[in-house]
Amino acid sequence: MMSNGGVRFWQPAPQSGNELACARLEVGRDRPHVHEDWQFAVAESPAKLSVGAFRRYTAQATDLTVVPPYDVHAEGGGGPSPNWRVLYVAPALVSRVYRGILGSSGAEAPRFNGLVLVAPAAAAELSALLRDSEAGKIEGSAFLALALRWLQGLLRCHAVEMFAPAGRPAIERARAYLLERPTQSVSLSEVGAVAGVTVSHLVRSFSRAVGLPPKSYHAQVRLARAGRLLAQGMPAASVAYECGFSDQCHLSRRFKESYGVTPGVFQSQYRAQPSAAEPDSNAA
Repeated sequence: MMSNGGVRFWQPAPQSGNELACARLEVGRDRPHVHEDWQFAVAESPAKLSVGAFRRYTAQATDLTVVPPYDVHAEGGGGPSPNWRVLYVAPALVSRVYRGILGSSGAEAPRFNGLVLVAPAAAAELSALLRDSEAGKIEGSAFLALALRWLQGLLRCHAVEMFAPAGRPAIERARAYLLERPTQSVSLSEVGAVAGVTVSHLVRSFSRAVGLPPKSYHAQVRLARAGRLLAQGMPAASVAYECGFSDQCHLSRRFKESYGVTPGVFQSQYRAQPSAAEPDSNAA
C-alpha cells in the first residue's frame, strides 16, 4: 500500500466485526509491509507482487493473488498506476470455512497452490464484489454471504494441504517470538537467544528467509496490530502507546509509509459507509 497514490479502505459488512475488510490501492511505489489477515487481491492491469526477499511475480488482470498473514509483501505497478482491489479476511474466518469444507475439527490454516493463481472466474467475481461494495451497491449481510461463498469456492479449488512451518527451526522460533509480541519492545539479543543463534547470523538468515531484518519485521508486526486496533475504534494516541511507538506522530509517519494513509484517514475511511461518491485520491 503506497504513499503516493490513492488508497481507500472500508468495512464491507459491519456485522462481521473486523473479520472482513476491503481496499482499493492505486500503486505508486512499493514498500514491504505485513497484515494480520489473509490478503486476496486482483490487479486491474498487469502488476507486480513481491513476497519475501526474493519472490517476484507478475499478476495479470485475470489472476488472483494470495498473501498469507504476516508474510512480507509489496504491491507494485507493472504499468501506469494499476488499481489493486483487495479483500482482507481474518485467519479465524478462513480457518472456520476451511474446517467446514474438510469436515474436520483438527483443520488449521490452508495452504494454496501458489501465490498468484490463474483463476479468471474467481478473480472476476471478487473484483465485481469489491466494486459493488465500494460503490454502495451491496449491503453488509449480502456482501458477507457472497464473500463466504466465494471463499468456500476458492478453498475447494485451490487449497492443497494443511499449513506447516517451513524447515528453518531457528528462523521460525525467532518469527514466532516476534509475532507473539506485537505490542512489546524486543532486542536482537533476546531474539537471537530464543532462536539459538548469534545476532549476526540471525539478521542475515532472517532477512533472507522472511524479507526484512528482525527489527524491521517486528516494526511491521506492530504496525499491523496498530491497524487492527484502529479498525476497532481505539484512538490513535492510545494505539501509539499500546503498540510501542514513541508518540502519535511517530505512529502516523510509520503507518502512512507502509499503508499509504495516516491513522486518522484510515479510521475515517474504515468507519464510513461505502457510497457511490468517488473517493478523494489525495486523501493519502
